[in-house]
Amino acid sequence: MVLALVSALALGLGGAVFGVTRGLTAWAARPAHAVVFELGRGKAPEDGALEEAVTSLQEAAAGQGPSARTYGNLALLQLERARRAGPGAPDFAAWIDSAVEAQRAGLSLAPANGSGWARLTYAEKLRAQAPGAAPPGLAAAQALEMSFLTRDLSFSLVRFRLEAALDDWATLRPWLRDAARDEVHELTRYGARGMDALVELYLRSPHPDIIDEELSAEPKQKAYFEKRLARRLKSG
Repeated sequence: MVLALVSALALGLGGAVFGVTRGLTAWAARPAHAVVFELGRGKAPEDGALEEAVTSLQEAAAGQGPSARTYGNLALLQLERARRAGPGAPDFAAWIDSAVEAQRAGLSLAPANGSGWARLTYAEKLRAQAPGAAPPGLAAAQALEMSFLTRDLSFSLVRFRLEAALDDWATLRPWLRDAARDEVHELTRYGARGMDALVELYLRSPHPDIIDEELSAEPKQKAYFEKRLARRLKSG
């Protein structure tokens, strides 16, 4: 939020102190940076590094003035812990609950963070993998809607939202189906990378017909998609 000049001057000293505490909090979270970076690259950090990173972020979150990024990274790593351990792990539900709590704290500071809302959707989908658990419910649907509403069009987020929407197609509201259809076209704007993402979604989605329908409106994109699909099937 952009502050008015008078407000900025009135809060100048407080802002400086807050900046120092934020800096100290960021410093405490430093051991987690490499782990978060590796996950962002699609790599799998060692378990020991993951645990150290979680501890550093918990300490940072317990400090003064933790940032939305600190909370979001903590949520991300707690979800990674749960994913790695699997639904049968004793702490599976506790780690997901911790992730949701951290992410909601982060969103209270940065409500337009599309990735934060996407993490809440993922958390509920992960929770539903536990034996006897109910399918993802209202919380997952609401978080997915909020992620769409942020209009963050970064590649990984567009891909995640489209996959989540296709998985839950039958329960989506009409406007959200339209938004998901738009994501097909957004991915085509990423060239080969986006087309390959569409190919993978097409092969594993319960609704590949949605991708077909949207690409049929753009013959050149449809032809390019079919070329990438044939290449993928040939490679196995």
